[in-house]
Amino acid sequence: MKRNLFIKRIKLAYVEAMAATCGCMFLAVPFLGSGFGVGNRYYEVTLEGNVVGSVKDPSVVEQAFLDARARISKETDGLVLSDVEYSTHKIEKIFGSTMDTQALTDAIYDELHKDVVTARKKGYLLKIDGFTLTVGSYQDVLDILNATKNKFDLEDEFEVSIVSEAERELNVYTAQVKRREEPEIEEETGEYADNSLSSGFPRAGIGAYDLSPLEKDIITATVTEDLLEGEEISLEDDLTQVAGDGLRALSFSEKVEIVEAYVNEDQITPVETAIDMVTKDTEKNQIYEVQPGDTLSVIANSRGMLVKDVVALNEGLTAETVLHIGDEIIITVPEPELSVITTEETTYEEDYNAETEYILNDDWYTTDTVVRQEAVPGHHEVTMLITRKNETETGREMIAETVMVEPVAQVIEKGTKTPPTYMKPLSGGRMTSGFKMRWGSMHRGIDWACPIGTSIMASCGGTVVQAGWFSSYGNCVTLQHPDGRQTRYAHLSKILVSRGQSVSQGQKIALSGNTGRSTGPHVHFEIIINGSRVNPLKYLN
Repeated sequence: MKRNLFIKRIKLAYVEAMAATCGCMFLAVPFLGSGFGVGNRYYEVTLEGNVVGSVKDPSVVEQAFLDARARISKETDGLVLSDVEYSTHKIEKIFGSTMDTQALTDAIYDELHKDVVTARKKGYLLKIDGFTLTVGSYQDVLDILNATKNKFDLEDEFEVSIVSEAERELNVYTAQVKRREEPEIEEETGEYADNSLSSGFPRAGIGAYDLSPLEKDIITATVTEDLLEGEEISLEDDLTQVAGDGLRALSFSEKVEIVEAYVNEDQITPVETAIDMVTKDTEKNQIYEVQPGDTLSVIANSRGMLVKDVVALNEGLTAETVLHIGDEIIITVPEPELSVITTEETTYEEDYNAETEYILNDDWYTTDTVVRQEAVPGHHEVTMLITRKNETETGREMIAETVMVEPVAQVIEKGTKTPPTYMKPLSGGRMTSGFKMRWGSMHRGIDWACPIGTSIMASCGGTVVQAGWFSSYGNCVTLQHPDGRQTRYAHLSKILVSRGQSVSQGQKIALSGNTGRSTGPHVHFEIIINGSRVNPLKYLN
């Protein structure tokens, strides 16, 4: 009896437990998610191995992930980069809770916040040849370029514009400088034809801007007022053609490119620092062509350098190197990262000389010149176009001239024949006495000690005017040369030419000796110009 009663109680407790379990499940299911998966009918969603939720339909995961990323990007000032990726896995369980799409988006959003790598800001990469920096705004780009331009555009006659390079795949823009113009206006509507007053980068190429209704109203009212007052408006005027002196053209020497980019905030250069970096002078290497009169010291000193600095820049160059006209060497010059090319028109009066006129005389040597007419300066007014790179003049062109006083040209007659040259009259020999005072009197020649019988040659081609014994000179030969000069060879042992004979330069005319007033075997050599003996060393090649 007791046993049957115990069994009944057990059965009753089992039924009550099952009923309680079913009741709990019935109450809990609404709070487990949008569905209740059974068997193979739900999927777990993971981010980098972390489970963030479960769904019945895996196709909703992609949109939930994109929505979560979009929400983070919207809340962040800039571009959000994340290395996080999601994955789905089929779950083989009897029971499992699932989420609706919004709940999954919220869960992914919460998880992404933990794994965001960095938030980047939109910036502008400014490239000037090999120089690059990044600034924070389009206005910063304009401020840098205008700071460079304004150093040379004191009247603010030119403006910087940013234009799109249509042929480039990326959003690449270049900077151009043009003269400020009044915008063209449509005759019928009174609206700007090229609405380039708006700021910012073009949205669809050059000049692709929209005017606000307020701007249109202001422009229309201004044009209407001008027409009512009878002012004539010409749409065909070329406003870039400006008469009179002043700045005529301005451009950047280097190509300037601007690229939109997303960068870390610490990569952005403050605009004041960027302006200083672009406009200040830095030492840059430059090729220099040697000009007449140049030496290493002249080139170095004119550029504030030391000779050793120039040598260090040029491999194979030494402080003793002799430069030749046309040689190219490397020097450094102070230049900013962005240079400005200007063309300025200027008018002034000045005295000037006419080009010298020459009368050529084929009977004279090139060393012979005579002034036949003295120059008299003229006076004129000129208009010049002067081109400069930064502050250094690089070109000058006359575009107009008004002559007030005609100049008188200088007239010079000059010879065309190459003058004769003079060579040492013997090979070897030891110079024992020069052109100087000796033993109380002037020694007016050069002595070379040499063995008797040494060959003596004509220093220059000419005619023998004396050959024989000549007082204290002993055996002596004197030659008359085409330029009127004479050469004399004394103390000879043997004479090999005769008077009136023509000889060529280098021809053997005698043998050295020890005749006449001589203290030993040698040859005495003289050069005579206009009857006066001169120092031969000044004329020998």
